[in-house]
Amino acid sequence: MTEGFSPPERSAHESAAAWKSTEALKLLNGDFELLRELCQIFLTESPKLMQKLQQALLEKDADALMRAAHRLKDEVSYLGAPRAMLAAAQLEEIGHGKDLSRAGEVLTVLQNETSTLQLGLQQLLMGLIP
Repeated sequence: MTEGFSPPERSAHESAAAWKSTEALKLLNGDFELLRELCQIFLTESPKLMQKLQQALLEKDADALMRAAHRLKDEVSYLGAPRAMLAAAQLEEIGHGKDLSRAGEVLTVLQNETSTLQLGLQQLLMGLIP
């Protein structure tokens, strides 16, 4: 269970540096082209999923929150981003349990992790990091 998850605060630079393409490549059996594809998909889809999460929270729609969090969790799992995956899993659990009292706090963590992951992926695609 992910209850009580509260990662330490990090700057965007620290988080982007903490994401390692090598970890994602291990998960993908060294397939750099697949990693590039997944990065591009994530960069396109994650803002839409974050918007769905925000809307679900505003509308107090636990089912929509659970579905969007599940999709985001699946996407970050392929990218070797455990902090984002843990936050998304926690949001999915919150939606499943229908008690949204902590959803805003966890969504903030997920937004931070997603933003810094996006930065790391953009740097990878631009060839700034290995």
